[in-house]
Amino acid sequence: MNDVQNIIDRQLGIFCRFNYDNILKRLVVNYEESFYGALSAEQDPPIFACRFAEAGGYEHILALANEDGRVVIQDTSSTRAASCLDGFQCHNNAVFDLAWAPSHMSFVTVSGDHTASLWDLAEGAPKRVLVFSNHTRSVKTAVFPPGTPSVFATGARDGHILLWDIRTNNQPNVILKPDNCLMNCHSSFTPKTPGSHGKRNRLDTNRAISITGLVFQDDLTLLSCGECDGNIKVWDLRKNYNIYKREPLPKHSIPYCGNSAKNGYTNLVIDESRVRLYASCMDNVIYCFNVATYSAVPEQRYSGHENGTFYIKAGLSPDGLYLVSGSSDTHAYIWNVKCSEPVVKLAGHRAEVTCAAWCQRGDTKIVTCSDDARHKIWRIGPEFLPEFPPDRPDLGGRAELVPRTDLATLPKWGPGDRTPSSLKRKHVATPGSSSSAAKRPHRPPADLPRRTKRCLTDLMNGSKRSETEEAEVLVKRLRLDASARPDAGDRQSSPTPRAGDPLEPHWSYLPPAPGTSFMTPTKNYQAKRSRVPSPEMSDTHECTSPPRRFAERTSPAKLRIITFTTPTKNLPDFVASGEAPHLRLMSPAKKRRVTTDLHHLDCCRLAFI
Repeated sequence: MNDVQNIIDRQLGIFCRFNYDNILKRLVVNYEESFYGALSAEQDPPIFACRFAEAGGYEHILALANEDGRVVIQDTSSTRAASCLDGFQCHNNAVFDLAWAPSHMSFVTVSGDHTASLWDLAEGAPKRVLVFSNHTRSVKTAVFPPGTPSVFATGARDGHILLWDIRTNNQPNVILKPDNCLMNCHSSFTPKTPGSHGKRNRLDTNRAISITGLVFQDDLTLLSCGECDGNIKVWDLRKNYNIYKREPLPKHSIPYCGNSAKNGYTNLVIDESRVRLYASCMDNVIYCFNVATYSAVPEQRYSGHENGTFYIKAGLSPDGLYLVSGSSDTHAYIWNVKCSEPVVKLAGHRAEVTCAAWCQRGDTKIVTCSDDARHKIWRIGPEFLPEFPPDRPDLGGRAELVPRTDLATLPKWGPGDRTPSSLKRKHVATPGSSSSAAKRPHRPPADLPRRTKRCLTDLMNGSKRSETEEAEVLVKRLRLDASARPDAGDRQSSPTPRAGDPLEPHWSYLPPAPGTSFMTPTKNYQAKRSRVPSPEMSDTHECTSPPRRFAERTSPAKLRIITFTTPTKNLPDFVASGEAPHLRLMSPAKKRRVTTDLHHLDCCRLAFI
C-alpha cells in the first residue's frame, strides 16, 4: 500500500491503518544478540519454547525453555541487558511449552515428565509454587484465559485436556486435582464389527491423538487441535465433562479444509479481539478462521513456509496485522495478514526454526529459536545495508524479500484493459452457399477483417485490439466504400484543386467523440449552408484555403445536396390524424379545436348593453 496515499487519506478523514512492510525489510540481528548454547554450558540442546511476558511494564522480559528442562529469563530492553542470562533447572525432562499468566510475573511450564509447574518471578529469583501431575504422558501445551491468571489448561499426548484452578489449594505438598477433565478429545475409533448391530464405535484407547494446541476464545470457551484428526474443536467449559463416561462432545467442530493427508495442526494463535484464529497445519499452510461464526471456510491461507514437525509455532504482532512463524527450511517468515504470501523471510539460522515470538510492547523485537541451539533477537536496522554476509560479518541475521506471486493474479484496472474484440472466424465457402466467391464480386482487401456476428466465446477469447485500431479499420472500410461511388473516378482524376475552380467538398472521416460510438444517432439532420465567396474574390485571387473549408458551387445544377433518411421518416402519424388502423370502424372523428373570439364577445356585450 502506498504510504503517501495513507497520509492523504488520513488528512481527509478517511480511516486507514498504516502497515510497515517497508520497515520489516530492515530487520537485522547484531552479532552480540545471536546467542549459542545460552541455556546449557556443556551441551547444545534445541530450544522448544520462547514467550514474552504479559505483565504491564515487563513485556521485554523473555523466557526460553530447551530440551534439557532448563529455563532462561532474559531482558531484551537493550543489547547490553540481553547479554546477561539467568537460567535454572525447571524439569528433569524436556520443556515443550510455557505460558505467562496475564498481568502477573508468573508462568507455567509443561514437560515430558508428565507434569506442569507454576513459577513465580515477583521476588526476582524464580520460585516453584505448585506442581500439577494428572497426565499420563508428556504434556505438550498450556494456555491461560484472557485476563484470568488463576486458571489455565494443559493438553498432553494422552489426548486429555485438564483445567486447573490454582486457588483451590495453596499448599505445595498437596497434589492438586484438575477442576475439569476432557478425556480423549481428538481420539480415533475402531471400525464396526459385523455383529455390532449398529452400536456405537468403541474408543481406541491405544491410539489417543496428542493435543498439540490450545487457546481460549473467552473464559468459558476453549479451542483445541489434535495431532492428525484435522479437526479444531470448540468446548463449552460450563459443562462438567467428568460425569460422562463416553468421549466428550464439542460445541462446534471445524473440519480440515485442505486436500493433503497431513492434516494435523501444530499450534493455535488467536488475535486480541478473539475473532480470528490462526492454525498452523502440517500441509505447509496456516489457516485463518473466523471463530465468531465458526465457519468451516477459512478467510485466508498463508503459504510459503515448510511445516515438517510439531515443534514449529507461530505468533502475532501486537496490532494483529502481521504473522510470524518458524519453518523447516532454516528460515522464519512474516506475513501481512491481508496477503497469502510472506513479506520477508528471516535468514541466519542453520537448522529448523522451531518457534518465534513477537514482543507486545515497545520497539519492534522478534525472537526466533532454532535446532542449531541458537536464538536470535531481531531489531530494526538502518535503511540501507550492504550485501550480507561478506560485507557485514558483524550481522547474525538479516531479512530478505520474498518474491511475490499473488500480485500477478490481482486484476489490473486501467486504460490498457479493454473489452476483447471478436475473433475473426474462418468461413469455409461451399459452391452452394451464399458467401461463395462467385456471389461476392467485391471482396475487401486482405488487411480488412470480415464482419461477423459476436458470440460469448469470441468476447471471452477474442484478440485484445484497442479502440484506436478498430477505428482505423473502420476508416479504411469507409474510404473503400467511398471509392466505389460513381463520381469517385472524377475526384480521383483531379485530386488537387486548380486556381479559379470552385472548391470541391472534401469528405473525410472523423472518429467519434469520447463517450459516443459509431451507432450514436445524429441529432441535427438539417444541412448547414456555408458561406459563398464573392465572384470578384473567386476570379482574381487564387484559392488558398485548406481543403476542409469549402463553399457551394455557383452552378445550382452541380450542387450536392446531403439528405438523411431514418427508418421512421415515412411512417403514418396516427396521433395527428386521430385514427388507428385497428380502430378504423369505431374510431371517433377528431375533435375540432374550440376557438374563442374575444373581440366578437366584446361586441356582443356592448350591443346587449
